[in-house]
Amino acid sequence: MTDAALSNAEIADRLAALAQLLSTQKENPYKIRAYQRAAAKIRTMSESVDELVRDDADLTAYGGIGAAISSAIREIVLTGTLGKLEKLRSQASAEVASLSKYPRLDPKRVLRVYKKLGIASIEALRERLDSGEIEGALGARMAQHVRQGVTESHAILLYRADELREAVEEFLLAKAGARRVEAVGEYRRRVEVIEELAFLVETADFPALIARLERYGGRTPLLEATDRHALFALSSGVRLRVDRATDPGWGLGMVRCTGSARHLKKLAAATGGARAWTAAGPFDSEEAFYGHFGLAYIAPELREGHDEVERAAQGTLAVLVTGSDIRGELHAHTTSSDGSHTVEQMAEAARALGYEYIGITDHSPSLKIARGVSVDDLWKQIRQIDQLNGRLKGIRVLKSAEVDILADGSLDYRDEVLRELDYTVCSVHSRFGLGKAEQTERILRAMDNRYFRILGHATGRLLLKRPGYEIDIERVIEKAKQNGCFFEINSSPDRLDLSADNARLANQAGVKIAISTDAHSTREFGTIRYGLDQARRAGLAKTDVLNCLPWTELARCFKR
Repeated sequence: MTDAALSNAEIADRLAALAQLLSTQKENPYKIRAYQRAAAKIRTMSESVDELVRDDADLTAYGGIGAAISSAIREIVLTGTLGKLEKLRSQASAEVASLSKYPRLDPKRVLRVYKKLGIASIEALRERLDSGEIEGALGARMAQHVRQGVTESHAILLYRADELREAVEEFLLAKAGARRVEAVGEYRRRVEVIEELAFLVETADFPALIARLERYGGRTPLLEATDRHALFALSSGVRLRVDRATDPGWGLGMVRCTGSARHLKKLAAATGGARAWTAAGPFDSEEAFYGHFGLAYIAPELREGHDEVERAAQGTLAVLVTGSDIRGELHAHTTSSDGSHTVEQMAEAARALGYEYIGITDHSPSLKIARGVSVDDLWKQIRQIDQLNGRLKGIRVLKSAEVDILADGSLDYRDEVLRELDYTVCSVHSRFGLGKAEQTERILRAMDNRYFRILGHATGRLLLKRPGYEIDIERVIEKAKQNGCFFEINSSPDRLDLSADNARLANQAGVKIAISTDAHSTREFGTIRYGLDQARRAGLAKTDVLNCLPWTELARCFKR
């Protein structure tokens, strides 16, 4: 038995390395993903997994940890190693074994790079990445994968931060001696990628709170500390910042710690600055702070330093869209393509959420990896939906499809099929390597089709995975306005595409936007919250959002 206590990060690294090496074998992909999920779960846990094992706790009580993985974790903690991992390392080639220090790299993809460029080490891989050779020889997506894999991560997606925020907040209140805690900073502004998870805390003993936080997750390194703030490196890859509430009244502290630097600069210019804030206090709430200076309350999502301070002074801030404003879902997949549930199951789940309608948007034939629906099968689905609408009560199922925009700008179904649909979601799923001008023209040509309605995930980005293709967003927005087309904010947590900036541009041009989940199962309807976050950051009111309309009005929007 080893006496050296392991941090949660060290345990998670071993599980992730095992998942990586298993991916080089003919191993069940579900097993690989199970180890990956368990590693991700452990990185967010506030309890020391090492201590849990030594106290003989039941690890299977934690989501994502089954009996086999629990046994592997116990072996790691009690022996300091994992036999299966070491065996696979010993059997792997030197090139593959060296990758285990970089568990986010896919060995099969990296070996393709090695073979193509005639290299065999991480050092050479970095050099070829920096020189642009990987992108030139194997494309931008491969280069992005390598960059993400070899770069030490200091960011997580917003939906991952939600779980982490809950764990840290509970620890601060229950174990670190905080009397009051609120998440602030970019997390509270609901920024899609979080680099620093920040909290404002009220405590009688800040040094003691810092000391206890150093034991979060078994061991969390302290990077810096003063009598007013502390900065830690969390095992999940992000920094943890804790600010002590020292301003008179809680409200001023929340204002200071939530807004971006640009927002605070504009706020200071409009109100007289930090001295005026302190002199005018105390403020028990943020509403009281803004109100004192003649400003309407500015929602956290808007505090980025655009025009929100000026609008707050003029009283022209929008009433931001909320979940209760959403009347239906316009982008959902079923078992007809790559979804997990049938049309009827998706419709019933949408009805249970109180929705009035749901659009079924299975993939078109060209996207073979997603089992794209043939023309004959789409006709069958159209008839099925007609029959379903004849007997389902309380919800309308809309006939649609996610239609591929082909490289030449044509759509992946012929017009005689498209005219039978209530609307279309049209998306790019191929040829991401086209240049900005070509990609823009491709989308503009597609928008000239009279049956084009909504541009799906406009730039194709996957956050922290690939940057997406470049388009001239201003031209695309102008074309949409001319042709009566719309955009979507795709609520999938790793897309959130449109970006808030692009959604703001579209909204300013008067182009309505759908907030869609791109759900591939009934449980994914819950991701609408992330699309709503993005819409609120863009300043959208319910009148700006397509699926806040009742079907009778929405149907008129879809006519061209």
